[in-house]
Amino acid sequence: SRRAVHRGHRASWALQCPDAQCGSDPTLRVYMHRFLLFWAIPSECFRLQRDIRSTGAASDSDIVYRHKQHNFGNVQYFGEFKIGGQRLNGIFDTGSFDLLVLSEKCRDCPADAKYNSSMSTTYRVDDQGTHHRHVYGSGPADTDLAFERVTVGPSLMAFPQAFWEITSHKIAVMDFAHFQAIVGIGHGDSPVVEDHPTLLQNMKIDEFSWCVERDDGAPGWMFWGSEPHLHASMVSVPVVGKIHWGVVLAGLGLQHSDGRHTKLSGVCNPTCGAIVDSGTSLIAAPAEDIRVITDLVGAVNKDCSNIDSLPTLTLTLGGQEFELPPRAYILRSEEPVLDDSMNGLLRVLAFQPKVEIKTVCRHAFTEMDQETQYGKMWILGIPWLRQYYTTFNRVEKKLYVAPAGDGCRPVSSTNFFLDSAVEQANASALHSGERSGRAPPQPPLVNFNNTRNPWLKRMVPGVLTI
Repeated sequence: SRRAVHRGHRASWALQCPDAQCGSDPTLRVYMHRFLLFWAIPSECFRLQRDIRSTGAASDSDIVYRHKQHNFGNVQYFGEFKIGGQRLNGIFDTGSFDLLVLSEKCRDCPADAKYNSSMSTTYRVDDQGTHHRHVYGSGPADTDLAFERVTVGPSLMAFPQAFWEITSHKIAVMDFAHFQAIVGIGHGDSPVVEDHPTLLQNMKIDEFSWCVERDDGAPGWMFWGSEPHLHASMVSVPVVGKIHWGVVLAGLGLQHSDGRHTKLSGVCNPTCGAIVDSGTSLIAAPAEDIRVITDLVGAVNKDCSNIDSLPTLTLTLGGQEFELPPRAYILRSEEPVLDDSMNGLLRVLAFQPKVEIKTVCRHAFTEMDQETQYGKMWILGIPWLRQYYTTFNRVEKKLYVAPAGDGCRPVSSTNFFLDSAVEQANASALHSGERSGRAPPQPPLVNFNNTRNPWLKRMVPGVLTI
């Protein structure tokens, strides 16, 4: 790391960062001279949000921790954290509230890394012996309540933090996934244990941001901490959900390449309730809405050759119109395809069909039928976060949204009009390949068997309050 150049009186702070993220020297030093701040911090560990005023010491809100979310198959994004000093990977899930961890108590769980309470000096069992079954879209998990010391990055810590040890589960994707925990970061209280603070509450995190890089196999990023200096160049969307990061979806449309705009009058009329969810791999929507959209969008060529002629999907959130271009709502997947050539047909007639594995393109939608207090439910998952840098603010009950640029940084949306910024971000992604001699980027390649379904997949009777 570089040593800060300074003169005169100075104050310094030493911060610890994991070796894997900060190179050989895990000690980071921050120096302050009057109103200027000098630092020697690897960029992959931190970004500092503005200068620190000379009020004595740096507070937690002065530093934004840049938390890498590793990519598994372009459908699961997981980050590292520690519980009881043990290093695990977790899905940092804006669609749920509780911290669930695969435990050594789960004898039938094949995961290699599990939390072991006997190796911790800070573990505390729940005196009441509380058990609970958590139900996710991917399946149920039976758990026991306990308390532990949880840390994220070099300085974020919660103790004692309520968490749930998974003793058995039927979440198939968890058996071969690269994560061992689901870390709920919803904005409300836990609906299971309301008298125990959530991780965000315990860590006193009022704001964080999420973004996923668009390149195939690229990581996602979480930014822990407040960045108020970015708010003015982003679009704010009111969070109306009482317990979820829920917003009002007040209509959808299609923007065609010839300039026509088609309003989807039968979809979200008058409104839907939408949740922005980092734990959902696709875009979840009512089956009828998906049918209307895919019929109007038209067929997607299996080789994606017509992707640039497909319309852009527009969503109205908080009175603002946001665009999802075809490269955001189309994915590629490797699927078995029956040989339909004449020779292939003859093989079928001879009961020797030839099946090949080919890469095909398809819509990034999954069906979910549920009513909310604002209408039918939509869940904007990873495809949304690939397109938009999204800030979640618990205090103001707002989302701040900007098109995601290179390196998952927000592109300024001047005067809250997104079209030019979206064009800029999309053009950058589209033509970056041309400038380097490469073809424009294809939609991400995914295995749909590895997708993580919304926390809610099956219909809950009546109206679900988001």
